[in-house]
Amino acid sequence: MQQDQNIKGFTLLELLVVISIVALVTAAAAPNFNNWNKDRKVRKASEQIASMLTNINTQLQRGNFQYVQFQIIPGGTSSTTIRTKGMYSDTYSEKINSGSIKCSKDNKYWDETVQEIVIDTPVHTDKQGYVCFSKDGTKFLQTGSLENQYGFFVNGEEVKDYALVCSESNAKQIGGKCDLKTLGKDPGLEKPAYLVLWSRFGTVTKYKWGKSDWTIR
Repeated sequence: MQQDQNIKGFTLLELLVVISIVALVTAAAAPNFNNWNKDRKVRKASEQIASMLTNINTQLQRGNFQYVQFQIIPGGTSSTTIRTKGMYSDTYSEKINSGSIKCSKDNKYWDETVQEIVIDTPVHTDKQGYVCFSKDGTKFLQTGSLENQYGFFVNGEEVKDYALVCSESNAKQIGGKCDLKTLGKDPGLEKPAYLVLWSRFGTVTKYKWGKSDWTIR
C-alpha cells in the first residue's frame, strides 16, 4: 500500500514559534488575571460583610430578635472573623428594666450566635470591634475599634460607621491593616478596596475605591 506523501507534521522551528507565541500571550494576560482575581477576592469579602449586616437587621425588623450585634475580629493580614449575635425579647426587656443594655462582647450576654464566617482579607483595624442595633435605632451602640472611628469623606460627606476591606499585599505595606489615615499618601490605600457603610437603622451601602475617590456599587 502506497503512503500518502502529502501528509506533513510540524517542524521543530514551527513548534518553537507556536510555543513562543503562547508564552507571550500568557505573560501578557497574567497581570490582568492576577488583578481580576485580587479584586474578586476583596469584593467577595465586602459582599459577605454587607450580607451579614443586612441579614441580622432583617431578623431584627421581623421580630426574631430585639437586639443584635455585628462583630469584626481581625486575624492578621490574611483573614478576619465576622460574627453576628442576637438577643430575644424577654432577655432584652430584662436588661432594659435593669438599665444594663450595652454592646457587650461577652458571649454570655447574647442569646444566640446567628452566623460566623472567616473572610480571607484584612480589614481597616487590627483590634476587635462591635456594633449593635435595636429596631427603632435608639440603642445603636459601637464599642472597641468601631467606636469613635477615624472619619473620612465619601463623596463630600464624612462617615464613621464602616468596615473597609483591602488586599493582603496592600495591608502588608501599611502595618497589616487598611489604614484610612494614609489615603492619598505613599503607599496609601490601593485598589482593590471596598467599603461597607451602615446606619443606626441597619441600612447598608457599598462603595468601591477608585484612583482617588469612592464610587457606589
